Amino acid sequence: MRHAIFNLILYLLVALVFVVKVEAQSKLFDSHEPIEIELITNLKNLFRDVNPKTAHYHESILFYFYSDTSYSIPVKLKTRGIFRRDKTNCNLPPLSLKPINANDEIFNTSRKIKLVNPCFNNKRYEQYLFKEYLAYRIFNILTEYSFRVRLARVIYIDNSGKFKNFITHSFFIEPIGYLEQRLNVKEIKTQGIIQNATYRMLLDRMAFSQFMIGNTDWSVPKLHNIKLVYSDSLYSLIPIPYDFDFCGLVDPPYTKPPDIIPINHVTERYYRGNCRSADEFKTTIDFFLSKKEDIYNLIYSDTLLNKKNKLSVIKYIDNFYNIITNERLVKKEIIDNCRNE
Repeated sequence: MRHAIFNLILYLLVALVFVVKVEAQSKLFDSHEPIEIELITNLKNLFRDVNPKTAHYHESILFYFYSDTSYSIPVKLKTRGIFRRDKTNCNLPPLSLKPINANDEIFNTSRKIKLVNPCFNNKRYEQYLFKEYLAYRIFNILTEYSFRVRLARVIYIDNSGKFKNFITHSFFIEPIGYLEQRLNVKEIKTQGIIQNATYRMLLDRMAFSQFMIGNTDWSVPKLHNIKLVYSDSLYSLIPIPYDFDFCGLVDPPYTKPPDIIPINHVTERYYRGNCRSADEFKTTIDFFLSKKEDIYNLIYSDTLLNKKNKLSVIKYIDNFYNIITNERLVKKEIIDNCRNE
């Protein structure tokens, strides 16, 4: 009896530690309030270190305020990505940020966290960044199986005195480890798994979501801009998309559709989901209609986009809802292009 009670207490203690750990790790993404941070490092060495084969982590200091308290923690920074890491495409690459022995309110983790920067540090490219951030927020409305994001105002400070300090907006993307803990799922890294091997309802919602924002730059079998996770509760695989800067909603000047997609510009939608029965398509369409008000409320409440870009986003989403509420357009734009695999 004593042994059973001891085991029960031990189990509860372990469970409590796990819950506290998860809660602490999640605080960065528990709010949509922008966070202001300072990153202090040798900026010249960091931003010139863009070769994917040789790039390494650079020692840095992260400084921020939270609840009227200042925090200063050691972190490591490394350039990442493919297209935006190339100096011929962008001069401000995205980063990986890795706290070192962090013990504070927000960055209480040793996990690598993605930090998305604008391609160029100017107002025009910040607008593209805000639209990509908005695309993530739209996915959050549509499904919990999506990456959370947190906007940041970042002050980059050079500690060598040889590189000009600058300020920009960026956003953090929830690490896959956080998502695994939050949703009780496990990442599957095996390529070659076809779309039809995933959970039908969530696959359809994901494919419609990509169609909504005009994103064709993804593939489930190739795990291209897709994370595949397994859910014990659903006994199935779930595709979770990320990286939306090549989509029509964002529409930066450097983007173009993949060569295999028969469209001329990313703002042209092309459905890449699987074929379904009329009833299944209707179920998915009804779901998106049920989320329409929430999506528009998110867009209208946005304070980051200028008037021109907010109107372009609204017009783009308007077009999506015009399509899915018109039987002729549903057939032309979705049913006629769906995939049989």
